[in-house]
Amino acid sequence: MTKTLHLTATAATMAEVKAEIRTVLHADSVPDEICVALNAGEYDPLDFCFTAEDCSQTTRVIYRAQEGGTVLICGGIHVEKEQWRQPDAEMACRFSEEARSHIRMISLTALGMTREMWGEEIPIGAYNTAYKYDDVPKGCGSEFFTGGRRMIKARYPNAGTFAELSAVADVGDVREFPEQNYFLDWDDRKNHRGGTYVIDRETNSRIKNWKDRSTAWIFGYFYHDWADSSAPVDFNVENRLVYPKYVSRFGAKKGAHYYFYNIPEELDTEGEWYLDRTTGNLYFWPYENAESADFSYRDLPLLLCENTCNMTFSGISFSTTIGNAVVVHGEDMVLDGLNIQNIAGTAILINGYRNTVMNCDISHTGKGGIYVEGGDRQTLTKGENRVTNNYIHDFAEIYLTYQGGISLQGVGNIADHNEICRAPHTAIFYGGNEHVIEYNDIHDVVLLSSDAGAIYSGFDWAANGTVIRYNRLKNIGGEGFSPDGIYWDDGLSGQTAYGNLLIHVKKYSVLIGGGRECVFENNVIIDSGISAIHYDDRNRDGFVHDGWARAAVNQPDAAHWQHLNAVPFREEPWKSKYPLLSCVKTSFDTDPDDKDFPINPAYSSIKNNVIIAPCGKLAMIADSVYTYSNVEESLVYPSTEEAMWDETLGNFLPDSPVYRVLPEFKSIPVKEIGRNK
Repeated sequence: MTKTLHLTATAATMAEVKAEIRTVLHADSVPDEICVALNAGEYDPLDFCFTAEDCSQTTRVIYRAQEGGTVLICGGIHVEKEQWRQPDAEMACRFSEEARSHIRMISLTALGMTREMWGEEIPIGAYNTAYKYDDVPKGCGSEFFTGGRRMIKARYPNAGTFAELSAVADVGDVREFPEQNYFLDWDDRKNHRGGTYVIDRETNSRIKNWKDRSTAWIFGYFYHDWADSSAPVDFNVENRLVYPKYVSRFGAKKGAHYYFYNIPEELDTEGEWYLDRTTGNLYFWPYENAESADFSYRDLPLLLCENTCNMTFSGISFSTTIGNAVVVHGEDMVLDGLNIQNIAGTAILINGYRNTVMNCDISHTGKGGIYVEGGDRQTLTKGENRVTNNYIHDFAEIYLTYQGGISLQGVGNIADHNEICRAPHTAIFYGGNEHVIEYNDIHDVVLLSSDAGAIYSGFDWAANGTVIRYNRLKNIGGEGFSPDGIYWDDGLSGQTAYGNLLIHVKKYSVLIGGGRECVFENNVIIDSGISAIHYDDRNRDGFVHDGWARAAVNQPDAAHWQHLNAVPFREEPWKSKYPLLSCVKTSFDTDPDDKDFPINPAYSSIKNNVIIAPCGKLAMIADSVYTYSNVEESLVYPSTEEAMWDETLGNFLPDSPVYRVLPEFKSIPVKEIGRNK
């Protein structure tokens, strides 16, 4: 019989309850469970910091929100509509006549804040280079919300559109330009020259009307559409020139997408805001029917667990921090039914063993959704962390690239039965070994990038053991962007994908970038954009023919060889688990045509797939893949009708010819895909 101690906490008594639990856990006789019922209310994040003293391996400590009310842990300042004011006359004249009547003001100084609290403008973008410059503030910048919705810093062009660079006069002091041309001393230097860009006449005309251009920043994808960055800018309006302070790592090109922001004159539409960092006056055009506002400025987790174990947090809501919402380092921790939104950082970061994140609703993060790291690659010890039955949507709203809905790192972690949707970049990132990614419903992602995938990993010849199965990937790519479905980039090896359903992927349903021991079998592909299957030999081409991927393989200290040598792939348990990997030949004296030289796309299997292709190519597979691996013809139909695919059922009809013509094909368990609502 389970012995349970029941406690009740309010926002005012959290410290007392935590102290009582510590006393109980150190007593001679301890209960099996301690259940803390959290009464409705708003709690201080500092009360939700836990250490090893707050838990026990023999007693599960549970913090659960009471039914019938909301338990909110909030890191911001709440401002009711009654506290909003009309803009001061000096600033009001900088707004357009149309916008002026809609714009309101809040004085942060009147709320007791100081400049140190609201901070400076912070660089954004996954590939911003501000860290290479002296005296640049770090972290995430303050944020503002009305009616619970994230506001956008006053910008031109407005949200949803980009301007395009007319020309590039100087790419600046770059790390790489053009592609595959590296300036290797860049890493050892600082304060790089930013470059000079040319803008169009219409944009330049607007800039001439900005009273104070010193507040302006630029954000864009200046070369690659997977590399976003930002910088403060100077202008030469006579010649339509823009000078970014921070260089774009990969240079810049004509037609690159960008916008300017942090300009009061561009506060011209609903949902925009501007903070005068000198006066502390915040100006905004609130969303319709908004009755309150929230200013987020504290860079701290809303729930922090350090070296904890055997704890559960259930039914709690988290909102408004410029840091990450939930940070957990521990074992056997459970995060159940959390509601996390309006976070500048990542919703959940969890590190350790046998932790579970389940039934959570995560949205409107500035970065990613759930980041999990656990397990040991040297010993192949599994982390056994699980991310299951979560709804992760509308995320990566500030950092637009490389912020996954889920990220699995380490060894042996699981992501299953999640729904992930509406994001500018990737749904699931992973790295390491032996993860399981299954039964996830992924749709409407990678909306603002072409060289990216809905499920992505890469750059590792020793990443064996991950299985991707029974996932539905649908509507991958946005207007003007053509990404991939499953993307095994730059030599990624040892991967398996089967039983997946890939529908309306705008480029390749699967892209295998030259790796080995990759299995892609028993998948269904419907209406893939360029081709259903792409398998190239970039590593071989780089080594043998000096192709574009040469820098990763052509020297003994090149990246792929370094990654391979970082793990004990010839020792146990690696040798027994991955016998083909343990036999690879690493000497540069090896015949480059040798099947066991890891540059070659060997020991892979592509077969038993069903492709419904109204248009586009069926497969783009390098000749060497046929030489070194097993590639069998896929079963192809020109239409869903001929294949007897039922849209309502989301599967083939029982009497579909697929089962007769391809007897080894196994039906996909479509009804089990997605959340268990």
